[in-house]
Amino acid sequence: MNFGYRRIRNTIAVLICGFVAITAFEIIDLSIQVQQYYSGWFMVLLMTILVSFYAKKKLAVIVLGSGSQWAQWHYYSGFFLFLVYLKHIEYTFPDGIVETTITVFYLVVMSSGVLGVFINRVFARRLSYLDEEIIFERIPQHLTKLRRDVEAIIVESVEDSGSTTLSDYYFSNLASFFDRHHFFFTHLLGSNYGFLRVKDGLGKQLRYLNKKEAEYALELDNMLHKKNLLDTHFAIQCVLKYWGVLHFPMALILILVTILHIVLVYAFRGAA
Repeated sequence: MNFGYRRIRNTIAVLICGFVAITAFEIIDLSIQVQQYYSGWFMVLLMTILVSFYAKKKLAVIVLGSGSQWAQWHYYSGFFLFLVYLKHIEYTFPDGIVETTITVFYLVVMSSGVLGVFINRVFARRLSYLDEEIIFERIPQHLTKLRRDVEAIIVESVEDSGSTTLSDYYFSNLASFFDRHHFFFTHLLGSNYGFLRVKDGLGKQLRYLNKKEAEYALELDNMLHKKNLLDTHFAIQCVLKYWGVLHFPMALILILVTILHIVLVYAFRGAA
């Protein structure tokens, strides 16, 4: 099934469900009952469903449907929760301390969730376009090996050419580049501007090298490209791996504040 068609279909389905739910709560209002009690508990149910997505990721060994299917349920359940929440607060911004706190945390959770959808859609696709597949946890080992290979090239260039021009340039301008990751945000933006400046600097240095050093400079240029690939993998995979560090803890805090809200509501209502 075409992805665009499936997305439109699912969005329409959520809007219909939202309309049915809001209509039901409107009917409850007309029956001289407080719809917030019903919509509030319904939101708790939806939050539980949404949090179960994280439990599914942790229990990946148990076959409960594919990860992509759970992700789709998570996205659209979150959209549905947003519609119900608007009705719960009657489309106005709350003024109580607890209610305002819930709203703020909800907006943070929703915003980070929308950001997560963008990250998973766009960054995962960009990752698949890279020339080489690199496991995130092994990037430090790749970086260490690359730095050793580069230093071996520099040492060999001095011994073979009898000149330290390339070596001096490396330690003055490139050693720090190979020492750690660079241009994190420019890689996230899909730009190679920072890397091209580094590469251009080495290119300009060629005029000062003898023939033997120039050959080693070409090898060094190849290493620059490998380092740039590592930096790109690190930036993209880091965001893919850690964006949930904001989303999930904020979701847990939202649930805790919601529980406090429920306790206060029933305490002032006089319920046991």
